[in-house]
Amino acid sequence: MAALPLIFASCAGNEAKLNAANERADSLQSVIDQKDGEIDALFEVLSDIENDLTEISSRYSKVASLRQQHPERNANVKGQITDQLAVIENMMSQNKAKIASLNSKISSLGAENSKLQSFVESLNARIEEQENQINTLTNELSISKETIRKLSGNVSELTQSNQEKDATIAKQAEEMAYLADQSHKAYYVVGNYDVLKEKGIVNKEGGLLFKSQKATNNVNVKNFNLIDKTKVTTIDINLRKARLVSNHPKDSYEIVYDEADSKLAKQLIIKDVAKFWSTTDFLIISTKR
Repeated sequence: MAALPLIFASCAGNEAKLNAANERADSLQSVIDQKDGEIDALFEVLSDIENDLTEISSRYSKVASLRQQHPERNANVKGQITDQLAVIENMMSQNKAKIASLNSKISSLGAENSKLQSFVESLNARIEEQENQINTLTNELSISKETIRKLSGNVSELTQSNQEKDATIAKQAEEMAYLADQSHKAYYVVGNYDVLKEKGIVNKEGGLLFKSQKATNNVNVKNFNLIDKTKVTTIDINLRKARLVSNHPKDSYEIVYDEADSKLAKQLIIKDVAKFWSTTDFLIISTKR
């Protein structure tokens, strides 16, 4: 019995150590996950650069093909070659900027540093080789480097302009989709006069003897059911003596009654969707109790 407190104290101490170890393990795993994410992102950029270099090689092949068409005699062909070289110059400039940014990040990594650095060095070697090829070609064709750089700047501006246009188009498409969604919305409610009046949807207007139900101006959509009016053409009623309080062209809909009970309205069928919703997006069906 006297030893029990010591045993409990030992267990409590072991549990505290275990909890502390688990916390350190979780913290370490979090750091590892973060590092893995950073490395994956770096390899993704390197993959993009490699794809760019492949495209540059393809464009260089196209330039070599155009060269066979005697650009010194054909201004149009020489113009095409110059345009291609401008695009290549722009892509190479962007790749250099990406690699410079990568080099500063790679130095902060541990074991993966050498692997990434080796990859970057191979890409740098390819870039240098491509630059030499382009320089040789421009000298042979007597095309000014300054001209190419100027056109490259135009390519960069055009690319940015196209990106801005794409962003604008995407935003407009999103807005159009939103507006289309809003234009498809319609609302309906089914209930007897007391229920509709309590919700502020209808009231009665007219003289002392003859009063008719009218829709109020203070409509709260929360008291209605939301539907897509382009898809819904039938509204279930299943109540007696149904009538429309809201204004809809009479030839655009039909109320179907039960065969066994001529006063029990089963459904409202919309026969002409565009015409039915042309006057209002709110359908109010008043019934008897």
